[in-house]
Amino acid sequence: MTRQAASSPSIPSPSATASPSSLDQSVPDSPPPGVAWQIIDTVALPSSASAGPANVADGIPSGFAHTPTGALVAMVQIDFRHLIEPNFVAVTQADVANTPGRAKFFNLVEADGLTNPANPEPGTYLQLTGFQFVSYTTSTAVIQLLTARPDGSYQVSTLSVAWDGTDWQLVLQADGTDSPNQQIVSSPVGFVLWGGV
Repeated sequence: MTRQAASSPSIPSPSATASPSSLDQSVPDSPPPGVAWQIIDTVALPSSASAGPANVADGIPSGFAHTPTGALVAMVQIDFRHLIEPNFVAVTQADVANTPGRAKFFNLVEADGLTNPANPEPGTYLQLTGFQFVSYTTSTAVIQLLTARPDGSYQVSTLSVAWDGTDWQLVLQADGTDSPNQQIVSSPVGFVLWGGV
């Protein structure tokens, strides 16, 4: 896959302000259709005309549909960009819910000399391989993301997003991390396989 520029293509704005009852609220049990993948710093990130993001400015995604698929795409876009974008502070300020977890993350950033304490070494990023919804309402979504590890195993992270009235925001844990636990599994069984590489 050819590496592309960091700015996302212009895509139509999803119906983020439409009533959730008028949107498709079915939880996806197969790969969402109409998704394009863009390589950002070696990581493949999804986007679609219907789910979002409608805009990515300086690495900050916004404009996600108020739907389960919108929540899924928002979670992947925000979580990865919050970890790998050079201006991760701005991404976190814009796209991460203002909770004690976000405050803890910024405390860790300051203690770490204004570097991202969660950012792994470039070239070692795990690629999204699949997902599984744990729960979904029009206000919150909890989704397990499956990523592939170099040794052939998989990492499972459980992440949350919340609807703030206009868009989805990532919700960090009290310790400033994105997942309460990360499990290593040997098989992707039980997950919807979905990824751009």
